[in-house]
Amino acid sequence: MRLILSILMLLASIAGFAVFIVPHYNTISTLRAQEADYQTVLTNARKLKEQRNALVKKYNSFDQNKLGQLATMLPTNPENMKLILSLQSVASQYGMVLQNVKIEDPTSDPAAQNKPGSQGNSELGTLTINFSVAGSYASFTNFVRTIEKSLRVIEIQKVSFSASDPKSQNYQYSVAVKTYWLK
Repeated sequence: MRLILSILMLLASIAGFAVFIVPHYNTISTLRAQEADYQTVLTNARKLKEQRNALVKKYNSFDQNKLGQLATMLPTNPENMKLILSLQSVASQYGMVLQNVKIEDPTSDPAAQNKPGSQGNSELGTLTINFSVAGSYASFTNFVRTIEKSLRVIEIQKVSFSASDPKSQNYQYSVAVKTYWLK
């Protein structure tokens, strides 16, 4: 009888182990694996936070005037009116007036989109402005030099001129400029 009772107790303890302890052990193993995953994610988050803080510190160390100049050089939108006003201001310094201003939008010209190399850098947008000015050759060359020294990236694509009066020193200049902006 003692032997049977001992065997029953042994079987009951094995059954209790299988029924109660093994499932809890499996749950604990799963939770430990999840904990390891969460610790990895937490470690990565800490590293990213440190990198972000380092980048913010580096960004804040930049001279704000230089950042402003960078924004002028390559603005985040076309700023076509600001550019036209700037060109008009430069022209007026040399006694000239901007006339016949036309803005070309390259996205509306399907022929320009199909040109080889037009895909270039998809992060940069381009804006072409055609205009004319009237004045002496010296005034026009000073106008062009001032545009060259401008902070804004302006590429003069085409210049043509004509004399309205053969005896006059004034010419009519037709100019096409191209500028860039970040999309």
